[in-house]
Amino acid sequence: MRVTALLLLLVLVAAGCAKSGTVAAEPARLQVIATPSNASVYIDGHYFGRATVLSAEPKALVPGVHLMTVQADDHFPHDLELDLPPGVSTLRIELRPVPP
Repeated sequence: MRVTALLLLLVLVAAGCAKSGTVAAEPARLQVIATPSNASVYIDGHYFGRATVLSAEPKALVPGVHLMTVQADDHFPHDLELDLPPGVSTLRIELRPVPP
């Protein structure tokens, strides 16, 4: 009797998991190719990484809308609003130099 109850419980738990759709969503992955290549990338106000690293190795984010800032010494910063879908998105950006 005890084994039967345990088997029934396992079947119910497995059936519940299958119906709930607990499969994790694919993350958004952002690849940034910037000029200058040493530019810093910020997402939603937090440091995200250097463009040199992000160009070679896209970094995961939650899909959806994010505010991105790209900045480098002696260049004007650039702000963008991104709506990232699941999968890899590539952004190419060239920052404008500050005149001497």
